[in-house]
Amino acid sequence: MCQVARLIGLMAATVAIYAAAASAADVAQLKAALQSGTPAEQHSAADALADLGSPARGAVPELETALKSGDAELRWRAARALGVIGDPQAVAALRTAASDGEVVVRGQAIFALGRLKASDAESLKAVVAHLSDDDAQVRRAAIRAVRMIGPPPQTTIPLVVKLLSDSDPTVAARALSSISDGGVEVIPALSAALEQREARYWACLALGEMGPQAQAAVPALIKALDDDRPEVRLQAAIALGEIGPDAKPAASTIIKLIDDSFPSVRAAAIFALGRIGEPSTAAALANVEASTDPFVKMLATWALAKLNPHDQQRLNKAIDALVAGLGDKNRDVAHLAAKALEDLRPGSDLLRPLIDKLITTKPEMADRVLSAVSSLGAGAVPHAITALKDPQRRVRGLQVLARIGPESAPAVPALTELLKSGDAATKAETLYTLGAIGPGAQTAVSVISEQLSDNDPRVAQAAAIALGKIGPAAKAAIPMLAKLNQSNDELLRLISIWAILKIGPPSDELTKAALPILSAALKNDREFVRIEAATALGELGRGAAPALAALESAAKDNSPAVRSAAASAITKIK
Repeated sequence: MCQVARLIGLMAATVAIYAAAASAADVAQLKAALQSGTPAEQHSAADALADLGSPARGAVPELETALKSGDAELRWRAARALGVIGDPQAVAALRTAASDGEVVVRGQAIFALGRLKASDAESLKAVVAHLSDDDAQVRRAAIRAVRMIGPPPQTTIPLVVKLLSDSDPTVAARALSSISDGGVEVIPALSAALEQREARYWACLALGEMGPQAQAAVPALIKALDDDRPEVRLQAAIALGEIGPDAKPAASTIIKLIDDSFPSVRAAAIFALGRIGEPSTAAALANVEASTDPFVKMLATWALAKLNPHDQQRLNKAIDALVAGLGDKNRDVAHLAAKALEDLRPGSDLLRPLIDKLITTKPEMADRVLSAVSSLGAGAVPHAITALKDPQRRVRGLQVLARIGPESAPAVPALTELLKSGDAATKAETLYTLGAIGPGAQTAVSVISEQLSDNDPRVAQAAAIALGKIGPAAKAAIPMLAKLNQSNDELLRLISIWAILKIGPPSDELTKAALPILSAALKNDREFVRIEAATALGELGRGAAPALAALESAAKDNSPAVRSAAASAITKIK
């Protein structure tokens, strides 16, 4: 047996030696292609080096050089390869690439830093900073990188606090979704942020988004209820309400806010008490229910229904009040009514007639009701799918799904069926809804593509827009979209070009065909057409240089939005 074991070991070593030699030869060949090959060869070389993984460490210097290329596609492929290869010497180059102007390059570089577990102060600072990136994909890459690096709390807490304390509200707001995705690991950082005056408001928002898993932050949130700023008290109360029953220690403090001088804070306090469900608060809520303020009365009725789940009469009373609240002119009131309704979970048989009656008798409220229902996100999707089966409610169902967007993906099969048998107006509305869902609607690509040949221009245009919104997953539709470039409909020609550019990387041939169409569209009578044309030219980058003169004229357009789009495109091209 010993001889057999030695023989097997010798064979394994021999195979490893040959594999190493082959890898070394491969790496040398790929390095050469990366340095002097055509763009396509360089892209393939970067991908092949990534496939080799750690044996490709010898190509790290060449990949670092590729990170500085003028070819954005090569840059992101190089960043990805460096992350997969896993050599720490690439950290500095990746840290620089994390600030690249191209979204996909930034995202890959940041994710690569996570793979490399780059826990040094500068790298961690760079990663955390992109939790507030203006692109959602980059923000997701940053939070994943933080998780992979796994830095100690004492390192991340100051960075998160600083991020939430930023003087620009948009920076803090963009960071919220990323931080909220961090799970229980970020609770200590957010609890510490509650101790910082400038970060407190944003920390409350983030903890509210996290819901029950933020239970550990309850003591810190209770302290925030005493903040001198009403907006902080409001968000602290809402966060405790979203945590739910585990926030019962806060009930006695929240009751005090029922008499707050700011109506919005009073409303948030009642909402929180309803969600927390502490029986001892019933008397205080009953007193509020006698209020002459219809909104406060509505919320108190709901909160008491939550405390008395078996009282059908009280439940019906709360549902009636909340349905009426869906049409409130105050958007926040309407959205809170929708959220409270969802929380009660009334059956659709009970709820649907009330909403139908409200919209029928008061049509001016229809848009407000749709907006409120859409604010529920994924929670409203099943109801909207049911509405698609009813011709009387179908349009409303489509509008709700479109407003919800990507979270409406479960509705794609039902939407696909609608495309097979509807009138032109219904088809167009359905296509716009599929476009709003975006990549999540990729299973409908073939059916959407069939609508490109519809005789009604509204349907063909909506189909092209939907395919463009779906993006790369709609690649099979490119030949059919290309045929529309010869259409007599100027808008359809523009949309088809735009869609093809959104679906796949532009070829030289496509760019050549697109330039005159997009340049001409910069003078279209419709503002949104001029905006989309300028945006599409900017996305072509340097290849759109022949259109610079047309864009410079568009930069003097009467519309500020067109001028902005043209100026942005000029910058990208130059």
